[in-house]
Amino acid sequence: MCGFLIAKDNSKHNVIKYIEQMSYRGLPEYKGYKQYEGYNLAHIALPMVDPNPDIAIQPIQKDKEPPSMFVGEIFNYKDFGDYETDAIMIHETYREEMSHEFFHNFDGFWSFITFFNKKPIIYTDFLGIKPVYYRRDVDAAASEIDVLKQFGPVTDNEKFHANVMKWGYDPTGETPWNEISQLKPGHFLYEGREYPYWDWNLVPITNLYDDLSLAVKLRCQGFRDVSMLLSGGLDSTIIHGLIKEQGLNVTSIHVENKERSYAKLVDKDALDVELGGVTDEYAVQVHQSPVDLGSVKPQIAMAEKLKELEFHNVLTGDGADELFGGYRRAKEYDSQYSDVFCELPYYHLPKLDRTMMRSTIELRAPFLSPAVIVHALNLPWSERMGEKTVLKETFKNLVPKKILDRDKLPLKTDAIRKDPMEQRKTNNFIWKHLYG
Repeated sequence: MCGFLIAKDNSKHNVIKYIEQMSYRGLPEYKGYKQYEGYNLAHIALPMVDPNPDIAIQPIQKDKEPPSMFVGEIFNYKDFGDYETDAIMIHETYREEMSHEFFHNFDGFWSFITFFNKKPIIYTDFLGIKPVYYRRDVDAAASEIDVLKQFGPVTDNEKFHANVMKWGYDPTGETPWNEISQLKPGHFLYEGREYPYWDWNLVPITNLYDDLSLAVKLRCQGFRDVSMLLSGGLDSTIIHGLIKEQGLNVTSIHVENKERSYAKLVDKDALDVELGGVTDEYAVQVHQSPVDLGSVKPQIAMAEKLKELEFHNVLTGDGADELFGGYRRAKEYDSQYSDVFCELPYYHLPKLDRTMMRSTIELRAPFLSPAVIVHALNLPWSERMGEKTVLKETFKNLVPKKILDRDKLPLKTDAIRKDPMEQRKTNNFIWKHLYG
């Protein structure tokens, strides 16, 4: 949900015009703008808690205190007092606490922008679920890369291209442009430098079943009817079962493919989505970066279907593979560090953010609750070797045996190919449309 832009004041740049280019991240009646200490702040909101414009429109500022902008969701914000919204809670709590430790009590995802000593300070969450991009050369930051390209010339980042050719994405946090950087997960940006603030040791370990169940409950609160992406695999089946335990109505969305029989086994009323109409050119435009089109296209199709059904948020099983050893490579070597701290923040999550937000859909992934993540980070290698044994044992009563015993299949179309030369052709096609 939502999008933001902050930039050093420059008459050449119309931040209102630029935030309108991210209009799909919110609703047009929820645009906000302020000037403060030589900076222009712009925000567009997709209110999930309170639709009252007097409350939902940002930036937030009271009296002469510094303004703030918030992007994301803090699902347990009521734990911290009787606040009207999570944005108001974090604005006021930050002023009171002035400590990075208070972030560790949040279950959610966020970008948070405020001021310290009259200079912007910008936070992204523990995994970069809500990515932040910035330019040092013009002192600007935003929710999306394309907006920042308009603040001045950009040059191709050869290191990024080399990494994409080798790995399929850049695992270091580079972007396609030398002038634009992605803020590292669990870091804040101040005066052009990144500083770590997140410490996984501050997140307590309790009970996996209870923690994931609570994560689902918090992400469904306030709704009688919820939607989810149902692949027919273990992870989404677990989320579906936990939603049903809450006594809620579920609308399941499934991409028409070879896994259809498994999805129907979980939810016979699951809606099949066809991929027709999602071109490679449009997929490149949505993602704004070289990407595996084979996984982006079905994500775009599902997002458009959800928009058609007038759902603005959707639950998924995303993150479980990276956390609990869902990929075959986990059997060969301990890939958890790279999967969690490279692939999730620099490939998978930005891709989901862009594809879903293009249709004004907020993605909610209970497996990415900090309380659930810390369980995975503390598992020995023997328990995350590509079989998801911990998940299967913990949630076996929610999952049909046929799904417990099945092999994992990736959500892909035939747009991506295994042959290296064909992959090179695909990459060249993408770069041509991105860079001309």
